[in-house]
Amino acid sequence: MSATTDATVTGTERSAYRRNPGLGIANGALRMLGETLIYPTMVLALFVSQLTRSNLLVGLVPVLASTVWLLPQIDAATGEPGRSRGLAQGVWASAVSAAALGVLGMPALVVGAGRPSVLLVTFFLTYTIHSLATGFAHVPLGDVLARAVPVDRLGVFFSQRNLWGGLLGILAGFLIYRVLSRLGTFPANYALLFVLAGASLALATYAAARLQEPPRPTTAEPIDLRAQLGAAPRLLRQAPVRRFLAFRALLSTAAIADPFYVVYAHRQLGAPDGVIGIYIAALLAGRFGANLVWGRVADRQGSRLVLQLAALLRMAIPLLALALPPLLRWSPVARLEVVDSSTLVYAYGLLFVVYGASLSGQALANMAFLLDLAPAHRRAACVVLVNAVLGIVACAPILGGALVDRFGFQFLFLLAFLVGLAAVLASGALPEPRIRGAAPRGGRYLLSRARRLRG
Repeated sequence: MSATTDATVTGTERSAYRRNPGLGIANGALRMLGETLIYPTMVLALFVSQLTRSNLLVGLVPVLASTVWLLPQIDAATGEPGRSRGLAQGVWASAVSAAALGVLGMPALVVGAGRPSVLLVTFFLTYTIHSLATGFAHVPLGDVLARAVPVDRLGVFFSQRNLWGGLLGILAGFLIYRVLSRLGTFPANYALLFVLAGASLALATYAAARLQEPPRPTTAEPIDLRAQLGAAPRLLRQAPVRRFLAFRALLSTAAIADPFYVVYAHRQLGAPDGVIGIYIAALLAGRFGANLVWGRVADRQGSRLVLQLAALLRMAIPLLALALPPLLRWSPVARLEVVDSSTLVYAYGLLFVVYGASLSGQALANMAFLLDLAPAHRRAACVVLVNAVLGIVACAPILGGALVDRFGFQFLFLLAFLVGLAAVLASGALPEPRIRGAAPRGGRYLLSRARRLRG
């Protein structure tokens, strides 16, 4: 909060502003708890897989999670100046999002497992409403928090929010394990998770509602989406932008198998439902621990290296899914008599540690690399272009489900590995944007670039 603003508000308002960081941290951490309890590529994917044998519908779950919520954000980002998109809209949308999760659990409690088609229809309907409402809440609440927390405290605010959110997320993993292992049978145990997630999001909404919204700056202008998309052809003529787009498209396409790792563990390895909680805790521990490493790497070497290492880890995920079961069943290992079916199920959790570390690297470096790469006057257009491409690529898990139905899990994992390998190779063509004029290392591209510079 600026000194000018601080001088013009009343003592009551100052007290409210001082509460904003704590309320914002509570909002973010509770949202993390709620969203982890229904982690789309794991909890919801496994839930749907037990209602239908269609893996295409399983693949639809993360597509809804990653695309539907973007639609209202595009509308919010491109709205007319002065159109109200403040705290009230964010709170109401958050309340609808929380209520949808509560409603999501009701049919599972009332109908039971006897009518899976009814559960599927109500699930996809209410989850779509939840995703839309989450999207409507995201932009206004993010805008309010950005203005409600003093600039000199933003670093501490986000670090505390991530810390408590990560800890509650890991706690959610163990809560999932207990609920799915010991509290009720399918689908009532999942219904309990949905209700708990809705309660957590309701508490997050209450924290958001108690925020004191600062005055809106009058200089803010909406994004002209049509103009930004019109700049796409000029951006695509720039080789660094094309290389980054190709890399990001391949890296995101490698997520084609993401919702099927837990389904494979459940159907093929015999993993009980509750183990998914251990897998989620492993994923979040990997993500949380890797954050400590990625920040130092980015500071010393730049975002390019972080993206390359994240791509390597992404490539390793399907490789572990393919290699771990036969490795632990290999006769020299089996003769040790320390490996049984439960050992395999828990060893499979290593895959999710790697998964979390890869997601952490991507989250840290993707936007940082793009902002460093694009000229200041073209950054908005570049972000719009990349998000448009990634919005299309995000539908890959639907194709993944169709491939599992036709060819099986191993085929899909091999394909995900090959796409990840292609992303690793494509990362070699990325420049390091923090070093002006830097070229990709290695290969003929570097040699030809050196010759052009000498010429």
